[in-house]
This record gives sequence, C-alpha cells and structure tokens, in this order.
Amino acid sequence: MKKILILAFSFFTLGVNAQREVPQSRMEQIYEEAKTPYKYGLAVAPADNYHKIDCPTVFREGDKWYMTYVVYNGKSGLDGRGYETWIAESDNLLEWNTLGRLLSYRDGYWDCNQRGGFPSLPDMEWGGSYALQTYKGKHWMTYIGGEGTGYESVNKPLYIGLAWTDRPLDIAHEWQAQDRPVMSIHDKDAQWWEKLTQYKSVVYWDKTQTLGAPFVMFYNAAGRHPETDLKAERVGIALSKDMKHWKRYAGNPVFAHEADGTITGDAHIQKMGDVYVMFYFSAFEPSRKYKAFNTFAASYDLVHWTDWKGEDLIIPSKNYDELFAHKSYVVKHDGVVYHFYCAVNNAEQRGIAVATSKPMGRSQVRFPEPEVKNRRMVMELGKGWKTWLCDNRRGALNAPEDTKNTAFGQIQSAPTAAVVNLPHNWDDYYGYRQLTHGNLHGTAMYEKTFTLDNSQFLILNSQFKKRYFLRFEGVGTYATITLNGKDYGRHPVGRTTLTLDVTDALKQGTNNLTVKAEHPEMIADMPWVCGGCSSEWGFSEGSQPLGIFRPVVLEATDEIRIEPFGVHIWNDDKAENVYVETEVKNYGKTTETIEVVNKFSNADGKQVFRLTEKVTLQPGETKVIKQQSPVRNPILWSTENPYLYKLASMIKRGKNTTDEISTSFGIRTISWPVKRQDGDGRFYLNGQPTFINGVCEYEHQFGQSHAFSPEQVAARVKQIRAAGFNAFRDAHQPHHLDYQKYWDKEGVLWWTQFSAHVWYDTPEFRENFKHLLRQWVKERRNSPSVVMWGLQNESTLPREFAEECSEIIREMDPTARTMRVITTCNGGEGTDWNVIQNWSGTYGGDVNNYGRELSQGNQLLNGEYGAWRSIGLHTEPADFDANGVWSEERMCRLMETKIRLAEQAKDSVCGQFQWIFSSHDNPGRRQPDEAYRKIDKVGPFNYKGLVTPWEEPLDVYYMYRANYVPVAKDPMVYLAGHTWADRFATGRRRATIEAYSNCDSVLLYNDAVDAQCLGRKVNQGVGTHFMWENRDIRYNVLRAVGYYKGQTVAEDILVLEGLEKAPHFDTLYQASAVVPQYDRKTELLKGAEGYTYLYRLNCGGDDYTDTYGQQWVQDNTNYSHSWAEDFIQSADSVQLLSPYQASQRTTHDPIHGTRDWKLFQSFRFGRHKLNFRFPVPDGEYRVELYFTEPWHGTGGSAQTDCEGLRIFDVAVNDRVVLDDVDVWAEAGHDGACKKVVDVTVTGGALKIDFPEVKAGQALICGIAIASSSSSSVNTSSLSSAILNKMKNLNPSTDTFSWAAQEKEVMEKTPKELLPEDKNARANVTYEAEDAILKGKYIRKEYKKQTGVFFGKGAKNSITWNVSTGLAQVYALRFKYMNSIGKPMKVRMQFIDSKGVVLKEDDLTFAETPGKWRMLSTTTGTYINAGYYKVVLSAQDMEGLALDALDVQ
Repeated sequence: MKKILILAFSFFTLGVNAQREVPQSRMEQIYEEAKTPYKYGLAVAPADNYHKIDCPTVFREGDKWYMTYVVYNGKSGLDGRGYETWIAESDNLLEWNTLGRLLSYRDGYWDCNQRGGFPSLPDMEWGGSYALQTYKGKHWMTYIGGEGTGYESVNKPLYIGLAWTDRPLDIAHEWQAQDRPVMSIHDKDAQWWEKLTQYKSVVYWDKTQTLGAPFVMFYNAAGRHPETDLKAERVGIALSKDMKHWKRYAGNPVFAHEADGTITGDAHIQKMGDVYVMFYFSAFEPSRKYKAFNTFAASYDLVHWTDWKGEDLIIPSKNYDELFAHKSYVVKHDGVVYHFYCAVNNAEQRGIAVATSKPMGRSQVRFPEPEVKNRRMVMELGKGWKTWLCDNRRGALNAPEDTKNTAFGQIQSAPTAAVVNLPHNWDDYYGYRQLTHGNLHGTAMYEKTFTLDNSQFLILNSQFKKRYFLRFEGVGTYATITLNGKDYGRHPVGRTTLTLDVTDALKQGTNNLTVKAEHPEMIADMPWVCGGCSSEWGFSEGSQPLGIFRPVVLEATDEIRIEPFGVHIWNDDKAENVYVETEVKNYGKTTETIEVVNKFSNADGKQVFRLTEKVTLQPGETKVIKQQSPVRNPILWSTENPYLYKLASMIKRGKNTTDEISTSFGIRTISWPVKRQDGDGRFYLNGQPTFINGVCEYEHQFGQSHAFSPEQVAARVKQIRAAGFNAFRDAHQPHHLDYQKYWDKEGVLWWTQFSAHVWYDTPEFRENFKHLLRQWVKERRNSPSVVMWGLQNESTLPREFAEECSEIIREMDPTARTMRVITTCNGGEGTDWNVIQNWSGTYGGDVNNYGRELSQGNQLLNGEYGAWRSIGLHTEPADFDANGVWSEERMCRLMETKIRLAEQAKDSVCGQFQWIFSSHDNPGRRQPDEAYRKIDKVGPFNYKGLVTPWEEPLDVYYMYRANYVPVAKDPMVYLAGHTWADRFATGRRRATIEAYSNCDSVLLYNDAVDAQCLGRKVNQGVGTHFMWENRDIRYNVLRAVGYYKGQTVAEDILVLEGLEKAPHFDTLYQASAVVPQYDRKTELLKGAEGYTYLYRLNCGGDDYTDTYGQQWVQDNTNYSHSWAEDFIQSADSVQLLSPYQASQRTTHDPIHGTRDWKLFQSFRFGRHKLNFRFPVPDGEYRVELYFTEPWHGTGGSAQTDCEGLRIFDVAVNDRVVLDDVDVWAEAGHDGACKKVVDVTVTGGALKIDFPEVKAGQALICGIAIASSSSSSVNTSSLSSAILNKMKNLNPSTDTFSWAAQEKEVMEKTPKELLPEDKNARANVTYEAEDAILKGKYIRKEYKKQTGVFFGKGAKNSITWNVSTGLAQVYALRFKYMNSIGKPMKVRMQFIDSKGVVLKEDDLTFAETPGKWRMLSTTTGTYINAGYYKVVLSAQDMEGLALDALDVQ
C-alpha cells in the first residue's frame, strides 16, 4: 500500500507541476480577503498566573460556536505538568463561556502529562459551516501527547495521539483515546525533520482524495536538517484511510523556513475557491523585527505552497500580545473575518485573542495582574495615599473643608485629607486662570499605610538577609520622608530618582510612610524652577509640580546588591566592543566574596557573551567592576530596526544567584558634524546619514500637569509616533523614565534635556545642580536612543561651570567624548555645541531662506521652529503672511514650508525639531489665546502646539502625519478645517479646499458619495499638500477619498453650515464603504421598556429632541460642575472665568451608529473635577452614559490605531462602575457608544464623576437616568419630588446657551478683559546710577542702557537701598556686563536695617563681551517687610558694568 501511495503522489505532482506557484495577484486577493486589522482583544484568558491558554480551534455546532484550547498548569515553562484540553462556547464569536475539560491528565499512560488537543475534520470551505464532520458516527481529535512535563514537554519528546467521542459537543466531557500514539518520532517511517519532537496536528477530510487518501493530517515537528544541521520546526503531511493508521508523505516537509531556530507551524487549512490557504505562524524569523507572527501560504495541491511575502496578518502590537502573536485559527461568518490567535505578553501570560476584519468594539477580558518575576521583589506604593495642603498661597481649588480666608486665598488650619492615587500633583488647574503666575506653591503632606509580610516579600534564596529600599521617581520639589517615625531627612528630588535604605525602619505588619512635599516660590537652589517666579523673559519655561508626581516603590533585595542604575553598558565608536560597569555594594556587616556575572543575549535569548569576576566587599564597601567583550557582526540599533539586546547582571553567592537586574541595550554608532569637523553637515547613525525629524515636548497636560501615569506616557508616545516624528527632545527637564523605554523600543532618537535658562550663583545651586545632573545621566546613559545630552536650553550657565558639568557627563558616559554631543540651545557656552533656533517667519526673518540658512556651518540642526496659532481660528488659504492672523492655516503653511525646505537641504544638514507637540503652561507671561472661542481661553500657555493641552489635534498635526507617516503603514486623508463649520455660512461660493494626505492621490467630492466630483489631485511629495483651487462649493458635504496603489484606503468628511443639503446626504447615516465601522444594529437612544426616565441631559449642549421624540435638557450648572467653578468665589481674585471654562467642545463630524448626531457632537471633557449631580429619591436606577471619540482617528484607515489615547473611569456616588473606558477601542472615531449601569442611591442624590483619568481627558456626550416600575422608587410622587428640589437650583443659568458660546470668539484677548493679576509678584527695579557708589567708575549709556562702568582701583563697591513688602524669599537679579574676558568674583552682602548681614556670598560674573546679561541669586531665606541694603564689592571691579538690580 505504501508503494501505491508514493506512486500516486508522483503522478499527481507531475500533473500539477505547471501550476505550483500561486500568482502574486491571487495572493494579494487572499490577503485582502483574510486581513483582520481590528484587534478586539482577549477572548479567553486564564483566571490566575498559574495557567496559560494556547492553541485555539473554533467550530460551529447548531447555532452555537465552540472553541477548544489547551491549558498549561504552570507559571513558567518548567514548573507545570503539561497541557490539557478545554472547551468554551459563544453566541457571537467574541464573548466566550468556558464549559470544561475534554482531555485531562491520565496517570499510567504514555500521555500522562501532555494532552493538548485539536479537533479533526472541520469544514474547510472559507465562509462555510465550520462544523466538525463525523466519521463512523464519531467526532475525532488529534492531540499532543507525552509523559514529559513542562510547557510542550521540555524534557521528553512529544507524539501525536488520537481521541474521539460519540457524545454531543455542547457538553464538556472526557473524550476516549487510544492507549498509544498514532504518530511517533520512533516510527519506522519517521523522517529527519521530526526526529526531535512532534507538535500540533490537524486532520482534514479531503473527499476528492487529492493526495490519494481521504484524511490529510498537517502537523509540525522539530528536527535537524541532515545537510545544514539547522534546527527548526517545519510542516509536513501524513495520510490515512481510517483515521488510525498514518503514513508520511515522502516529500516532507512540505513547508518550512530554513533558518536556525525558526519555527514554521500550526497549519490551519481553508479552501478559497480553487486555492488552499494555509494560515500558519512563524517565530524567530530573521527577516522580522518581532518574535512571532501569523501569516499565510497558498497552494493548488496541498503540497506545493507559495509563501505570502507581504504584510503579516497578525503581529505583536498590543500590551496583551507584545511578546508573541501567533497560532492562527481563522473563520469568516456573516461577512466578518475572525482571526483567533494565541496572545503572549511580556509577563509571559498566555491567552486567546481575536482580531476582526471590521471593528467589533473592545473585549472586557483581561489577563490577571501579573506577578513580578525578579530576584528583587517590588511593591508599588501608588494607591490610597492621604494628602492635604499645609500652606496654599494660590487659592483653594483642593482646599479641605477646615480652612480660613486670608489675603492670599485660603490657608488650611487643620488637615482634612483627600485620598488619591499616584501620580498626583496639587497644582492641577491653578495655572490656567489667565494670570501671569497662578500656579500653586506651598507644602503638601502625603501619608501611606501599607502592610509588609513574608508572602509579599518572599525572596528566592531567603537564607540571605534582606534589605529594603524606597525609590521615589519624582517629587516636587523637596521631600522630607518619615517611615514609622524614623526621619530620613529632607532631599532635593525634583525630576530625578531618590533611593533610600529603609531596612531599619520597616516592620512586619502595618507600616506608615509620610512624605512632606514642598514646592515654595522663588526656588534658588535647584535646576528646575517655576517660570512664574521670575520677571526675566523665558526664564525656565513652564511650571513645576507640587506633590508626588511620579511612582513610588518599595524594593527588597539581598544585602549585597547592584546599586540603583548601577549597571552601565556602552559600545565603542566602531561597534566592535561592548563595555560593562557594575556598581555593587555590601550593605551587610560581614566581609563577603561574590561573583559578578554579566550575561549578554540577543533578542531571542541566545547568549552572545558571559563575563564573570570574583569580588570581595568589606561591610559598607562599594566597588565598580569593569568588564568588556568584543562582539562580532552585531545587529545594530536603528530608527528602522531598533534591535535590543539584553544584559542580565547578576550577583552570585556560592551557587545562588542573589541579585539580578536586566538592561535592554542597543548597539549603534553615531557621528555629529561638530565632532568630525569634516565639512559634512549630516548626522550619521551606523555610518548612514539620517535626517532628524524631531519634535519637542513638555510633560504638561490639562488638569494633571506633570503627573503622567504610565498610560499617559504611552498615549503621548503613540500620538507622537502617529505624527511621523523620528526624534524627541525633552523640553526642558527630565521626563518620566518610561519615555526612554519607548524611545529605545520604537527607534526614536532622543535629545534628553536637563534644565533651562536658570542660574543662581550660590554654592547650594551649584551643588544640587551637579548632584542631580549625575543622577540624570546615570538614569539615561544606557539608552541607545540618547544621541544628545542637553545641559541647558537658552543657557545662562557661566562657561566654566558648563565646562565642569560637561566633563561630569563625559566621565559618566565615555561615549560623550567620541559619539554623543553635549549641548546648549539658543545660547550658552562650555559644551560641544550651542544648537541654534531658527524661528524665521515667526520672529522675523524670511522663511524662504530657511533651507539655505539651515545649511550654513553655524546651524545644521535647528533646535526649535514653530508658530503661534489658536484652535478654531481660520483664514482662507493664501500664501504665508509673516504679519498675518495667527490662524491654523497660517501655521500649517509656515510649518509645511520649513518641512519642504529642510527636505531639500537634507543632504547637507542634520535636521530639525518642531516646537512643540502639545501647548504647555507658561507662567510668567499673559498668553491666554490657545483657542478662538472665549470659553476655551485659558493659560498662560505657549500656544504653538500641534495638539491642545487637552490633546485635541489641530490641522497642523495632520499635516505632519501626511508628510512623515508612510502610506503603507497608515494611510490617511484629512480635510483642513474640521473646526471651521461656518466657513460657508453666507452660502454657496467658490473657494479653495485643502487636504493633507500621504496617499498616492485624493479625490474630492461635494457630496456624501462618489458624485459631484471636484477633481483628483496627486501627491507631490514632502512639504506639499492637496489643493482644489477656486471650486464651486454648492452642497454641505465635502468628502475626500485617499487612494493607494489604486485602492481606496482612507476617507474624511466635512459637514458644513449655510449650504444646500447634499443630494446623498442620508448616506452619511450608513456605514462607510471605505473605512469599516462597527455597526451595533441597535436603537441606541430609545428608552428601555418598563422604565420611567427622570433625566436626559445633553452634556455640553442645549435642549434637544431626539428621533424618538425624547427630550434632552440643556447641560448647565444645575447639573454639571467643572474645574473653573472652584475659582469663582468672593475670596478669589479671578472673577472673569466662566464655570464652563475649557471643559466643553463640539464637533461637526458625522456620528456613525446613530441619526441623532447633535447629541454626540457636543460634549464635556475634564478629569477629576468634572462631575454631574442629580437630585433623586433613594432607590435603584438605570444610568445610561453616552460617549463618542471626536478627536482621535480623523481621516484614518483600517490601520489607524488610537487605542489607549483616552482612558478613564466613571463612578456613580463614589463607586467606580466603568473601569478604563476607551471609547475609540469600543466605537472607533466618531462612533456612538452607550454604556448602561445599574446603581442604588441613598442620600437623595446621584453623582457621576471621573475619579481616575489615566490618559487624555474623560469625555461624555449624554446622561439618562431612569427608574424601573418594579423598583423601590415611589414613581407616583417622582416628578413632584424632583421639581421641588429643582426649585432651589441656581436660576442664573436660564439665559445661558451653548450655541451662543460657540459664536463668542476672540482672536486676541485684550488686557482689559484679563483678570486682575493680583497673584503676580511685583518686580521692583533699582537703577545702578541711583545707587551709592565707591571707587572709580563712570556712568554712561551702552546699547540703550545707562549703566555704571567701574574702572581700575581698590575697594570698588555699589550699594542699593531696597524695601520689601510681604514676608517671603526674594529674588535678586543683577543686570551686568563683564568685558575683561574672564569671570569676575564679587562679594555680595544682604544687610538688614540694623546692620546684620543676612546673607553673604561670592558671586561670579561670567564674561559677556558687548552684551548685557542677568545674574540671579536670592535673599536665601524669608525676610520680613522692611528696608535692606544690597552691596556688591571687590578689591578691583575694573571691566564690570552694572545697569540695575531687580528685586522680586
């Protein structure tokens, strides 16, 4: 029989030889048919960390869907017994209910520990029944079997077993199985490719017997190639006539990728017309950047397979599948493709996820909280902190109830605490009140109680003693820390980490941690100060936080440990050698000898080198162990392929590994023109010129300021990458440590910044500056993404101090001598490079000369370029006007011009950094015009952002997307003017329409369908956009469709006011034919039967009647409350804010999923201060919440991914009812989304708020509240009860109208409309010529400033008599000029009216040839109101000129 089968195979092969290759056109059709770009999420996940779920098989029986999957019962690949097979059922292929086991462990058999099954004989027809066929009245299943333990039997080979059942499939039950395998690596006909072990198998019933037998088994196995010795997994075929006896196909393996360690497996076959499609997964494929993925091959004969070379079907891209996304099972049902796969995250949790061809919402299934796998055990101390303000001089937004009024606002008299989670910043909304300096300063107390027991801090090898360390990643600005009554002192923390050994204070059971966070005004001993604490323009832009604004963790380690950030790894400038330094310390009381081990592995875990060294440490001793190793042919980290190796640094004591940390590292070389000095102005990465398209970004967000959660960091990174930038500049202080993880992983070049425009000539400032500088470098030096060290922006550091700091950086980072550059920007000396800022077109200059200027030897890299704008302020398209209105169009034109000219000059320059991604708060200035509508005007903001502080993208954001995001990655088209719906308010006219797109071409229609065509435009390249000039705009719909390779891929729609209704307008109520949308097929707004509706509130909108005739009332202060309301009070100086300020926006986009667009087109946004309150009788209620995502994803495609950009919780009466709402993930862009919760009310009120917003802003469109006729609420008296309470509500909102707010706009806010600026600190200037002078001097004017110029002589001095008001620290700023060519030291004394010297310092006046400069110091301490003297003196002050002393 065997010979007959082989002969049949031979004849068949000859007959189909001419059609072995499936043509590319057919392969592309298969890809388009099978692609599933929408990841729904997890379908099945383990309930704990002791199980892993794998290998889905999906089939249908009757009207139910079923999924079998295998379950491994271990935490790691070694500690579990093995696989069992389970089954779940579903009505809709998305939501699954587990039924139970099908194959369990069975002791005493060949398969006692491994029984992972795969149902046989599925209907192979694409889009068919997906039923399991029966053979001889039974359902069949092949399975992985064996006696070896662990994940896929790590210690013994696996074989293929056979099981069956004759019972119904809808009930979980144990299937019968043979007592021996049907396929084994020991079989006589076993082939070389399966000699190591066998894996997954699936049997298909080929009734045409294409290969000479009805039953065809595809299985994958591991073996070594007899010629190359390459070890890999490959796919082969076996054949049977009875399901029990199997013969291998002689031509096996039929499908493989011949590379060492590569996996090709888990074949799943479906028939698409005349072609068989094999969905399979591959792992450790050298051509891919990710470890595992799903793709497909195609065949006409089941034997000869054509591999798809295009985009993979499923790749790692979400936090639940970031490690592996593999092992396909694909079905098509009701026009939707469902691609099930095994998802594995970085914690190695495994579950079954599903992706779909159309958006289907988002799964609610999550992995359990992962356990930390580490030698070090870490307890995150982020939740449940009590906090209160001790001294609040800036108002009382968050003041406790126990407060008293003062001239400065409210000061707390007794601590009434709020309970918060970290990160937290008390200065949340204070700085947005249109004041020069409204930000909060003062002191906040934080208390945290936590429990410590052995189970939480069980350390491996616990025979060694433990040490416990508290790590703070950011406290604004000083932290005084107490643990269980033990004082750990006051520390200048700010924006770098602080680690404390707290072993002696910890105890078993309850521990109490107290942190006093101080952020006073007029800080003068730190590199980071609030910009509002200075009168000097540009002084340390931005605010600083007040509170614990970054994570806090408690870490347990061995007594001999690697110090914080104590591993330093780098490579030389030829990428030939890797150097490792490991800082270790003995915290114990005895001398110990240890072994330091550094194991360097590639991304697949294969060891590259291992370095060891014995070290003896005395008690308390610290040593740095230096090691190095050559590396051969490393894979280099780049922007296209950010390849990361892993360094495992370990301490071994005897045979035990007692401490271990992991460091990701990328090998790469960089080269800058300022180091080469070869006339080539380009930046080189790995020897290749790389154009830097960078963006600057402050870490500010509306209502949260600097307190970024990990989710917020991830969201900001995602937005920046979605705009196409390949480089990032911290502006202008150290950012959250998570950023560097993303930049390393994403291949983003990083210009990390330490400080900006601050210098105090005091010993305290110098010492703290250098101490924190060292910590900053230590935290970031291992990152391959770091290509520049930014010492200061617009630096005021004296040359010699900048040189000293630069040398510190070089000592800590040897690559700063050979590769990385140390910079200032737009001013400064003493570093490698003072990078210019070219603001031509914004602050003078001719933008048309930009390319030529950038190419000059003194430029080459532009550190900042940008433009002012106000969102919603629009002007008709025109050439750039340097003196024009600061409209969105003007900014787009200016930025586009610079992009185009930089692109033309890219072969001679390094690149440029746009200023700035998100508008940031800018205390010290009066800049309230972030937006055109008066109700949106907040600040002061540096309003040059591509997105607003609340993360609403402007037109210019899409301009960058169009220019720098590859169309193959994410096609997009965006019609300019989404916030300009009234452009045609006067009616039909001719106009120029603009669009931004990365597509090959764009078609524009003046209708909702392919009608009223206004023409096709072709992409003209970087720095250009699509324009339809002088077109007759008749109808109220503009529709742009983007084309890529001849296919429609993206679409954008504008609905305009004032024009005739488009002929096919009603098509907009249907799902788009270009970009799939989730169609819920429900009557979204229709009231639920059996309920009486008390309230329907149109959040952010006026009264509205929906399509069901239901009345939605206007949102106003009768119901809603936001941040600005807390500042409108008699004790506050700010009276001109609206209670709705910067908390409501509108969109004019079509809303899919409903005909009631108006309800969703207006909305409220906010964070913890946004809430809605409704008086209701006690009882049970149905609460309906309505959302949309109006900002993220506009004009996108099926590849556009905005998941995670907005994440928030919803609480009702302080109980969270919706956790981590992500509207885009559930409904897409502009999709209507409804959530229903049932609540019980006591106390006569129902409050809805958003207690935790992890990313972006919470956003809500509508709220409906109803009671059931069967509930405990007395419905007969309901209306009167509500009305009685409503009578007492504020009637002042009766004349309020959101429609009127939409029309109340203002280009620039005149000074008379700004609030009285009582909070700004007065600056008093004392002229030098009016001071008391001694020695030789002359008074003269220089550069329009009259100053005192000292000559040669002994005992020169100048004395100012000054007066002060309030008791506080005062800044002293000397405007001076030093022309002697070197720094000059001068004695400064601050003396009170009784002659007591309160402060005495030596000030160093840096050289300033021909320029007036500022030198700053402070009074050093609080001083009372009164009269004082400020004296400068020296033996010789020749060459020093003084213009004035500023006291603030």
